[in-house]
Amino acid sequence: MDVSIIGASGKIGSVLSLLLAKESYIKNINLIARNSSINKLKGLKMDLYDAMAAAGQDTDIDICCDDDLSCTANSDITIITAGMARTGEMSRIDLMRENAKIIKNYARKIANAGDTKIFMISNPVDLMTYKALIESGYEKNQVFGLGTHLDSMRFKVAVAKHFEVHLDDVRTRIVGEHGDSMVPVISATAVGGIPIKRLPKYEDFPYEKILERIKGYGQEIITLKNGSEYGPASAIVNIVRCIAHDEKRLLTLSTYIEDEIEGIEGGCCIGVPVKVGKNGIEEVIHMKMEDNEIEGFKKSFELVKGYCRQIESI
Repeated sequence: MDVSIIGASGKIGSVLSLLLAKESYIKNINLIARNSSINKLKGLKMDLYDAMAAAGQDTDIDICCDDDLSCTANSDITIITAGMARTGEMSRIDLMRENAKIIKNYARKIANAGDTKIFMISNPVDLMTYKALIESGYEKNQVFGLGTHLDSMRFKVAVAKHFEVHLDDVRTRIVGEHGDSMVPVISATAVGGIPIKRLPKYEDFPYEKILERIKGYGQEIITLKNGSEYGPASAIVNIVRCIAHDEKRLLTLSTYIEDEIEGIEGGCCIGVPVKVGKNGIEEVIHMKMEDNEIEGFKKSFELVKGYCRQIESI
């Protein structure tokens, strides 16, 4: 598999480069950054080759400037981690508008170069996924974002800790916006196949406290260590591996939907359960939810859809 990483000089991009370089199915990685960061990429490339030598892995690594994205033409997946980071004085809308300009530029260059899949990591991820979709002109299965995948993993850890069970026994997911309007699907949350509502400790399950912690998890990490890279990079690798091996796993990613879920209409990209395989998003899963979960998802969808309309003309 050939992979391109736009923003490889950043925190997530550099850790992701290492993790992917150590995957046996990865044959080539294109490290892409602005011209001002090319020297950093040269150092990263040298460092990666040392790491691969220690691991006995043989992966080709190339360096590209984002002025010319022709290198993405042969990539199975182009992962975009680039964009402005939100500062303390910057509003969500400010970040949305600035990053929409950046993603517009990248999406058009990628589409002009050839055919690939675009995997969006840049935030706000749902909105940037939508921007990449409309600007690239690609089919909707080819453009997707990390969405609420990492949020779902965080919720899974919280469930496992509360019920004192192994992480692998927990099945759960969070849908909707990767943001404050996200919706944990309790009706689809189970431990060892048993819905958690039927377990004795469910009465003490601190749902609201856990949800608020997850909503602020990323910001808490930023406050404590100036950013999160290991968690997102590891989650990205899981999804790339799923595509490489055509695993057909059901994951919660940001993808374009219109009327696939009852009660919504009009298109936007948002976190929903999807089947992931060699073609990218192979199917949106029509998951049944309880009434309160559906209402929460509708509110989240309308919020994200409104923002999507705002960035269409940027």
